[in-house]
Amino acid sequence: MKLLQTYFLRQTRTPLLLSLSALSVLALLTQSLSTLDLITQNRQSAVTFLYITVLALPQLFSIIMPLAVFMAMLYALNRLNMDSELVVAKASGFSPWQIASPGLRIASYALVAHLLINLFVQPYTFRLMRKALLDVRTDVAARMVHAGEFTSPSRGLTFYASEILPTGLMRDVLIYDGRSAESPLTYTAIEGLVSTSPEGKTHFTLFNGNVSFLTDTGNMDITYFDKTTYDLTEILAVDPVLRLKTSDRYLHELFVPDPADYAVIRYKNEYLAEGHSRLATPLYNYALVLLALAFLVRGEHQKMGYARRLAIAGTLGFTVRLAGFALASAAEKDNAMNAAQYGLPLLVSIIAIWYLLHNRRANAIFRLRNPISGIPNQAGVTA
Repeated sequence: MKLLQTYFLRQTRTPLLLSLSALSVLALLTQSLSTLDLITQNRQSAVTFLYITVLALPQLFSIIMPLAVFMAMLYALNRLNMDSELVVAKASGFSPWQIASPGLRIASYALVAHLLINLFVQPYTFRLMRKALLDVRTDVAARMVHAGEFTSPSRGLTFYASEILPTGLMRDVLIYDGRSAESPLTYTAIEGLVSTSPEGKTHFTLFNGNVSFLTDTGNMDITYFDKTTYDLTEILAVDPVLRLKTSDRYLHELFVPDPADYAVIRYKNEYLAEGHSRLATPLYNYALVLLALAFLVRGEHQKMGYARRLAIAGTLGFTVRLAGFALASAAEKDNAMNAAQYGLPLLVSIIAIWYLLHNRRANAIFRLRNPISGIPNQAGVTA
């Protein structure tokens, strides 16, 4: 690579990192709101919140990467234009395609990284995230008992614990079971612990306490115990099965799903749409970069700035990307739209490449401004 192209590449690299970081933070803050609500409701730690949030990052990178590359390219090209560096490059004999090559290298790197995220990183991290979310939702102790509060997970049943230790051990436990109006039971214990057996049964083990109830004669009967178990399986119906969504599956699971999976027939269109979206979205890195190059590399130098070109290019770029999201959503209902997921970025790329390579428009403008043959243009070439 020539020295000038290396310089252009370096000018693009820093804006790319900054735009990718800024968009990632913004997307992460938006994504973390729903996770924060789930974590606080289930009394989970900050470590759990950070763990789940970090696992969601690959999908966020996948969504924002083409836009980050596009914004970085617009910024870098506008800066090079304003400093007249692109004008010098053109006057030195560099063609628009040679000037565009550093941007295309950036797009190539982004495309490869985007594919790796879509095909391998995202499914792996999302499976881990789905498992962590399942553990949060099936944390019976967190949902059932709040320290210092009376909670009723079902009608006629009340739990209380004065303190819950980080290990899950509860202090000063009280359970009132009034589901049977004839013989309501009251359990009190110094300590208690909720546990789930490998068979999926949930038990509340009480230590050093008593159970009291009224007899038929109206007297209070109190039975003391060192240890007893209170069955919660029927009270708190928890589905412990990890169910994968389309975003959690690898590419081969989307295109060739397991026939034994009951969701294959019901969600077949969604599987295909997700699989094609994973392969098509990296193409937007090229499409948007070429769009930026077409607007800011070709054409004459403008001393008054490139605000109009930037506005048009930015509007078109974001419109194209939003159209890509719309096509991916439409493909979930109509398989014919899967071809359009590839067609849109390819069409934008072809039009931008044609404009970069086609010099008829530039020659026409030159002839209008230099009608007399023999007058040299800015590059010193005689018309």
